[in-house]
Amino acid sequence: MNSPKQLKKLNQVGYALIAASKLCLIFAFVCITFFSFSSIASASSLPTKIWEKEQSRVLLPDWSQITFNSLPAVASSGSSGDRSWQAGTAVDNILKLGDINDVKPEILSLQAIEQLALGGINLENISLSAFPLAGKQTVGHLAEIVPNLSQFQLSDVPPIASLSSQIAGANSNISQLPIGQAIKQVPQLAQAKLNQIDLSEFAIAQIPNLNSVNLEQFSGWSEELISNIPLLSQVPLSNFPVPIASIGSTIMRIDMIYSRYESKRNNTISGSDVEGFAVACEKDCAYIELDDMENAGRRAAGPLEGKQWISGKYQEVRGGSGCLSGWEPTGRHPFGEVFKVVVMEPSETSDTVDTALYFRFSLPCGKSPYIIGPVPFLSYSVNSPMFVGRLEGGSSNSISRSKGVASETKPSKPLSSNQTKENPLPTQPLPESKRECARPATYVSGVDVASLGEALAKLSEGIANLENAASGDYEAIGEMVCTEGSRNCGRAIGRYQLMSYREEVQRAVSSIPGGANFILNVNKGQKPTREELFQ
Repeated sequence: MNSPKQLKKLNQVGYALIAASKLCLIFAFVCITFFSFSSIASASSLPTKIWEKEQSRVLLPDWSQITFNSLPAVASSGSSGDRSWQAGTAVDNILKLGDINDVKPEILSLQAIEQLALGGINLENISLSAFPLAGKQTVGHLAEIVPNLSQFQLSDVPPIASLSSQIAGANSNISQLPIGQAIKQVPQLAQAKLNQIDLSEFAIAQIPNLNSVNLEQFSGWSEELISNIPLLSQVPLSNFPVPIASIGSTIMRIDMIYSRYESKRNNTISGSDVEGFAVACEKDCAYIELDDMENAGRRAAGPLEGKQWISGKYQEVRGGSGCLSGWEPTGRHPFGEVFKVVVMEPSETSDTVDTALYFRFSLPCGKSPYIIGPVPFLSYSVNSPMFVGRLEGGSSNSISRSKGVASETKPSKPLSSNQTKENPLPTQPLPESKRECARPATYVSGVDVASLGEALAKLSEGIANLENAASGDYEAIGEMVCTEGSRNCGRAIGRYQLMSYREEVQRAVSSIPGGANFILNVNKGQKPTREELFQ
């Protein structure tokens, strides 16, 4: 006797074949064209790209074209502690720099951001008021962190000269002094904050070298909104020092879609970074059932047969850390820890499912659960291939808890011919009016490139000015140089030109299989190939 799942599959395939046969008999040419080219359709609201693995093709977000201000707005209001957000607010107007420290925005300068951002906008004439973080600094601190600022004559730096006139008076005799001497002579000027004057009257370029200061050198940088840093919202997510990227390479096929009325599901691949990603579900278990790609149309059952990704709309798990520990939607991190990918509303009637992104915020005492969302992401249909990231394996003793959310009824729709394909791409995201609403790593020859990248990104002291980045990308290799009487010899490597003789670089690279020999050979004078450096 056939199981309900088998009957549902037979019905789906039967109706789809009948529909496809009728269409092909009437419109043979159209049918052939559709089956040949529908698999390369792209999403309309988020830039996407097709990634091919062996004989499988899957639609992935094109992070080189996606920025924080191009992401859809948050669909629901929320609050936690002293942080709150409203539905319809853009992500870059909610998240602060400290919230996204997984991608290390703090080691960028305005000069670097200008080169990385889309749109080709020049910062030279942007108002100082558009960079409120600078306005929150005292003149004394700016003199410490801005290269050579203390040596400039006070009258040659209009914003500070204007502030000086307000504090010391127009008749003060310090205007011709270097700023370093002026703040010693007038301590009140050293303690004054730049935003005590109207900064809209001045341009960022009127403070020499301000654009070369890394954001982390400004006091209070972690509390500044992304949108308050000029052009940072327009930097592609793949261009950050630790880029948003795909973890692992696992692609699975959506075999079945089930509503919240399912229960007792324990073959899951969803959860949290606190409880693991095999958290069982007791009740209200809406989910999508996933199969190996190789099992499409075959009798052989692969090791991933029947894996369940539970809906985070109905189930939550423990998340967060320190003082901010709490509950968050169950889900996965196929694209990194900056956000979490969550399955939302699986619809049995239309055989479609929406996904969404959830973000978190940070305080010195800990990180919140992933609760800032949902931000509409991709939508899929039955038989679509889906990128699920790196599967950790193992099991969990944890059980998610039900949110008690009412199910959303979706209209039934006939099966499309797209569902007869063994390997279609996911459908495009639903229009925003209809929506409810990824750890950056890639393994290359056994090397976790993302973990290495995160370690190297901490070495901001070794980062070269990005105006020289045109000479090299992430695989850039510098010439052999020696310092301290030839005691330290090595090469500047990578996009940020980190010196291979630094202890931190050697520790980070040596922690990767084969890394110790790599760094030893580089420091002996051997010039690695771009392929070796990429690994």
